[in-house]
Amino acid sequence: MPVADSDDPLRHLSRLERECLLRYCAFLRRRLGGSLQRLVLFGSAARGDMWDAGSPMHSDIDLLVVTAEALPPETAEQLVNETYPLYLECGRQIGPQFRSAGALSKPRGDRATAFAENLARDGVDLPV
Repeated sequence: MPVADSDDPLRHLSRLERECLLRYCAFLRRRLGGSLQRLVLFGSAARGDMWDAGSPMHSDIDLLVVTAEALPPETAEQLVNETYPLYLECGRQIGPQFRSAGALSKPRGDRATAFAENLARDGVDLPV
């Protein structure tokens, strides 16, 4: 059941989903260190309109991970792989997207601009 506090950025997540996400964010902080600049919950988890965990359609927990410089592809893959055990535990996939601060500040193309607009509208910053 989601947490009811309207000031809580994770209020739309169940206790177990919240615990898994917070553990993953702590892992990212340890792994990325000073390179980590921002964590943003976005999409249906931030808006509060995720599909129920038991429904045939599954919503994931979208997380933007902003780093000082672009991550090498193999590092990003390793960080994504760390989400799989959490899926088994909490029943909802954490879907990290990795962007450098520079790429995020200067979106190029329609998709990047739309992403930046959606992030500005719906994104919820989490503590770094």
